[in-house]
Amino acid sequence: CIRGSDKPLDLILIIDSSESVSHLFDEQIRFAVERIVQNINIHPDAVRFALITYSGQAHIHFKFNDQQIHNNSAVIQYLNTLKSIKGTTSTHIALHQAYNLLTDTDSEARQGVKKMIIILTDGHSQRSPVDMALRLKNKNVETFAVTLTPAPYADESELLSMTQNTDHVFTPDNLEDFESKFLPFIGFGCIGVNLGPNPKPRIRGATDVICDKSSVTFTVRTQRPMIGLMYAQQYHDDTKCKTDGSSREISITFYEGTCGLIKTPNIQLDGYVFNITVILQFHPVIITRADQGLSVSCFHQRSVSQEEIGRSSIKKLSDIECTYRLHRFAPDQCVPLDAKVGESLYHKWECDSPPNYHYLVHDCFVKSETKNTLIIDSSGCEIDPYFLETPDYSKFFENPKKYPVYVFKEMSVFKFPGDGNIAFKCQMSLCDMESNDPCKAMIPPRCLHNATLRLKREIEKPAKIKPGFATTLNVETRTVNVLENESTRPSTPISGPQSASH
Repeated sequence: CIRGSDKPLDLILIIDSSESVSHLFDEQIRFAVERIVQNINIHPDAVRFALITYSGQAHIHFKFNDQQIHNNSAVIQYLNTLKSIKGTTSTHIALHQAYNLLTDTDSEARQGVKKMIIILTDGHSQRSPVDMALRLKNKNVETFAVTLTPAPYADESELLSMTQNTDHVFTPDNLEDFESKFLPFIGFGCIGVNLGPNPKPRIRGATDVICDKSSVTFTVRTQRPMIGLMYAQQYHDDTKCKTDGSSREISITFYEGTCGLIKTPNIQLDGYVFNITVILQFHPVIITRADQGLSVSCFHQRSVSQEEIGRSSIKKLSDIECTYRLHRFAPDQCVPLDAKVGESLYHKWECDSPPNYHYLVHDCFVKSETKNTLIIDSSGCEIDPYFLETPDYSKFFENPKKYPVYVFKEMSVFKFPGDGNIAFKCQMSLCDMESNDPCKAMIPPRCLHNATLRLKREIEKPAKIKPGFATTLNVETRTVNVLENESTRPSTPISGPQSASH
C-alpha cells in the first residue's frame, strides 16, 4: 500500500470494436494506454484490471488479477495487439458482461473495494444500454464514458444514460478534463489535491512493494525519467538508504535495522508489518514542488513463534528506531514539502519498539533560519497552543491490538516573520509499561493549562536518558517551506534536504 498514491480499485475497461468506430480504433487504444493504464498501478493491492471488447457480441479478454497479464507492461503489450472487430454495436451486452464480472465471486473482484467501468464508444448501440447501466449504478459502480468521435456523430445522450453523471462523459470538447475526474479514484497525489486540466503526474504510483522477513523492496514508475534521487526520509546522506534515478523505473531495497525501516509483528501473530517513508526527489541536488513523499507499508506473512515474540519483547533498546514526520490531511497520508499558513498538518511520532513499550514526546523545538523555540516542555506538555497542543496518546489505549500505535497531533501551520522554512525537533523517551519504573505514571503527560505565557527561546538539551525512562532519542522532521499564501508557492526549487539526528 502506498498511502496517498495508490487506492484499491477494481477497474473494467470496455472498448467498442464495432464498425462505427473502426476508423478511430487505434486512437482508442492509444487513449487507453496513455490516459488510463499509464496513470494507474496494476497490482493485486492497488488497481485490479479487466478488459472487454465488443461489437455484436462481447469478449472478456482477461479478468481481475490475471496471473499472466498482471502488471502495467503486460496490459499495455496486450492492448497493442487488439484489432477492430467491426460488426454491429451491442453496448448493452458488454455492460451485462461487466456486471457479471463485478458480481462473480470467482472473478477476483474484491469486497469493499470501489468498482469502476471506463467504456470507449461513440454510442449508437442497437439496443439501449440504460437498463444495464442502472443496474450497475445500483451496485455503486462508477461509469466513465469516453468518445473520440466529434459532434454531432457521437450519441452523447446514450453516453450520459450509461454514466448517469454529466461529469463522467468525455468528448473531444472536454477530454482535457479526464484525468482530473479519474485520478482521484486511483489516488494520484494526496487526498484534497485539486487537479487542473491536462494534469501531468510525474509519479504514477508504486510498481511494486515486496517484503521478505528482513527487507522491503520498493519500485516506482514515473511519467518522465527520474534524473534525481529516491531515499528514505531523513537518510539522504546514507548510501544504503538512497539510489540514483536515470530512467522511468527506479527501485531500492531497505533492510531491517537501517534507514528508519520499522518492523512490527501484527497482533494476529501471522506476520510482520513494515513501514517506511520514501522521498522521490526529481532534481539530483535540491528539493522541488514536483517531489513527493510516500508512506510505504508492506505485510510479510509468516507465523510468529512465541520464541520470536520473546525476542521482540526483549529487543535491545539500542536497536529501536523512532521517527518524527509531518503529514498532510491525516497522520497516515502524504508527507508535505511545503504548506500554507493556516493549513492543517499532522505531527506523528512513531517507534518500532515492542508492544510493552510506550513513549513520551517532550522537549520539542521549532527552528527556522533565525529562531529556535521550545514548544513542548520536558513533561510533554504544550507551552503555547497556537504553536502546538499537547500530543495525543490515545492510540496507546483505545485499541492498540487493531490499529497502528503512534503519538500524533494536528497543527495549524505558522511561520516566523522573515523566515521561510521551519523544522521540528523533539526527544522521545521509552518506558517499559510492564515494569515498575516511575515513567508509567508520566504517559500520557498530566498537563495543567496555565503555561501559555512560558514560551521562550531555550537551548536544546543533549539526548540524555530522561530520569525514570529506559532510553531517550532525538528525532527531527524534514524541513517544510511555509508559504504566506498560494501566490507565493514557488514553481522553482525551494530548499535542500535536512537530516535528523537520532
